[in-house]
Amino acid sequence: MPEECSELDRHKEIVLEVEALCVMHERITQSSECREFSRRAAVLLQSLEDSGHNRLADRAMDLLASCNPKDLSQCDSVQRAKDALERLKDMAKENMEKDKG
Repeated sequence: MPEECSELDRHKEIVLEVEALCVMHERITQSSECREFSRRAAVLLQSLEDSGHNRLADRAMDLLASCNPKDLSQCDSVQRAKDALERLKDMAKENMEKDKG
């Protein structure tokens, strides 16, 4: 039973981290913040891969593929990154709900 609880806790952590990334993405105003967002998303990707959450890792990879921080110019893929974040968040929440049931 404790193993099930820890998996549910892990899913909760994933959902919280994705939600934090969503907030962070909405507030980006500078390229340095964009690079920090990419770094944090890469850490999430590594964590998902390490814990065997391959479908979520694939979505995180989609996010990183659409995110390309640039200096002195507006991001040209804001909506793609936002959509990828929403898909990742929805999938993470679905996984958490499955573990609850």
